[in-house]
Amino acid sequence: MKSRLWLFVFTAIFQILVVPTVKSAELPVVRLAHAAFNEKVVALWLGVEQGFFRKHGVEVQLVYIRTGPQTIAALSGGEIQIIYTIPSVVLSAAAGGMDLAMFGGIVNKAEGDIVAAPSIRSPEDLKGKRIGVQSIGGGIWSQTMLALEHFGLEPTRDKINIMVIGGDQSVIAQALATGTIDAAYLGYTFSSSLKARGFRVLVDLGKAAIPYQGLALIGRNSYLKQNAAVADGVLRGVLEAVAFVQTPARKEAVIKSLLKNLRLSDARDAESGYNALQWLYNLDVAPEMTGIRNMQRLLATTNPKVKAVRAEDVVNEDFVRRVRQTAFYRELVERGKKR
Repeated sequence: MKSRLWLFVFTAIFQILVVPTVKSAELPVVRLAHAAFNEKVVALWLGVEQGFFRKHGVEVQLVYIRTGPQTIAALSGGEIQIIYTIPSVVLSAAAGGMDLAMFGGIVNKAEGDIVAAPSIRSPEDLKGKRIGVQSIGGGIWSQTMLALEHFGLEPTRDKINIMVIGGDQSVIAQALATGTIDAAYLGYTFSSSLKARGFRVLVDLGKAAIPYQGLALIGRNSYLKQNAAVADGVLRGVLEAVAFVQTPARKEAVIKSLLKNLRLSDARDAESGYNALQWLYNLDVAPEMTGIRNMQRLLATTNPKVKAVRAEDVVNEDFVRRVRQTAFYRELVERGKKR
């Protein structure tokens, strides 16, 4: 009798401890790369930390790669299956013959601050000055150029030096703080500490009504067709993370993730990022075609081949359409209405 009892106990413990591990190990692995280093990546970090991706049937491994073009190279080489980047990177790759598609627009609006040294009092004072970007054609460059258009400025005519700083936003913020550059685009998390030190915000792009498509989930068309269920799981995991961010009771966990992943020392900076995410994120993740075309127009000034790309050809709406039809999605939306 005792031996049977021990066998029963052992079997129960084995099922509790071992079986979930086996099931987890059997999940398809997706290496997902991002070049952004700001609050807008928190949906990915939380997707891993809170187990949302696993819940929806995928084992996501996040990989940070410094620039958008490098993420495309990794995708092309097969080291990465999905990337989280902006349309300008995708349009450039498509112009070069790569078959890519956006299947979820996670940030569908312009946002962030153009921050300048205290001596710069107005956009006119940017003439003849140095503005730092991460790379030409990337997200920081795109939003910087759109801001200059908004100001009625033109880099060549107005002798504005667009300096490639490299690194992430923390590096650009440091370059601005030390006087290496005179102004830069920064996300809300990194602009917060500079504003407290007297640096001036020339425009909050989130209030400028500029058509824009920000960070999106992107994959090769061949991969998305062959692994539709995997891409569905990634999109669902991100959506659940977005809903998590917008749930007031989860604020502490979101702040904790921002502090850890952005290596912030001041909780007030994380709070600024958290507050911005309440209007940056949205459960409507259909790619914004007007914003994509606006970025295409901008990018064509540096890469004329981009003009030949049909914006519709770099978007696959099947995944968003499919998730909208699920009880899972309807429940997220209903929960959001009650907050």
